[in-house]
Parts: sequence; C-alpha cells; structure tokens
Amino acid sequence: MLKFMSELPKKLTNLSFVGGAMLQQGAKPLRAIALLLLSTTPSYATSLNSIFFITKSDNGNQVHYGVQTNADCSLKTSKPVYPYWKLESGRLERLLAMEVPAFGIASQSVSGNEIVMEVNGFKARGISKPITIRSTRLKSQECQISAFTKINGEATQLLQVHIDLTRQGLFGLGGTVHSITFYGAGQKQEEIVCRSNCSF
Repeated sequence: MLKFMSELPKKLTNLSFVGGAMLQQGAKPLRAIALLLLSTTPSYATSLNSIFFITKSDNGNQVHYGVQTNADCSLKTSKPVYPYWKLESGRLERLLAMEVPAFGIASQSVSGNEIVMEVNGFKARGISKPITIRSTRLKSQECQISAFTKINGEATQLLQVHIDLTRQGLFGLGGTVHSITFYGAGQKQEEIVCRSNCSF
C-alpha cells in the first residue's frame, strides 16, 4: 500500500495532455531519424518501432508512433498507426486510456501504402497538422517508412515534435501548454504558440 501511494504522484503526472514525455529543463530537443528500415514490424512491447516522436519540457519520457506492416511492407490494418511510451528508463509502455485525448490518434485514413493522421492533442488546440506516413519496399526487401507534414508551409519529413509547458496543481495534473514545435529534416522547424484550449 505504501509503495503504491509513493508511486501515485509520479504516475498521475502522465495522465494529462502533456502526459509524461519531456526533455529535461534546458536540454535541447532530441533529434530522431524518421526514416525507419525494418523487415517486419515488431511489437512495441519488446522493441522500438518509431516513425516520429513527441517530447515535452517536464521529463525525459517520450511518446513514439509506430506503424504495423506486413512482410511485403503493406499496411497490416485499416488503422496501422499506434502510439506508445518510451520511458526514460528505456521501458516501452502502452498509453493509458486517460492519455489518449492527449497523444492518441484523432483520425487515420489509409490509401494504398499511405496513411494520413492527426494527433488528438494538436487538433484539440486548433493546430491543424495532418501527418502523412508512407511505407515502401526497397530492393533490399526492407520497408522504408517515413512521416511528412508541412513545416512553415512546406512538405517536410517529420522527425520530432516538442511541447513546451508548465505544470501546476495537485500532483502536477494541471498546467499550461505554451507552444508546440515541429522539427523536420534539413534542420527545419516551426514553433506554434498555443492560443486555444492551452490549459489542462
């Protein structure tokens, strides 16, 4: 019982929009390779299948987005994109139901080997950033999966999204989102100041 109570505040900080994925204060946003080569899509429970990811300014946890594919690189289901946590410890975990409004997928539509999706937390704040994910098969028989979105109006390969926020309230469940920055290939970036539904 005491162990549960001591872990409760830490766990609860993962339940709001800004969940539990953040960089340490003052740290530069991480860079990621959004180009993923894989022969089959592994389960997120055992290995990292990441097309792009989200960080936040309150801790080192990250939300990654993976894609389920078949051996021939075709998309496995009608909703192949899924989010999951990569904790600071390296452990991979599912999103809790209470975290879906923040990091879950608002919509995803499939056409051939292409998916167009939106993240709940961005859409709820009036930030329209459809993300297109494409899967192709290389001559080496590996799958090349990349994510793209518009950064400053130009279609760009998406690497990472960073959320700048401050926390307050009991267990840090409340707070304010200040801005969301999209990072793309070629050092492209776009910071969008939050102007709608910024409190959580």
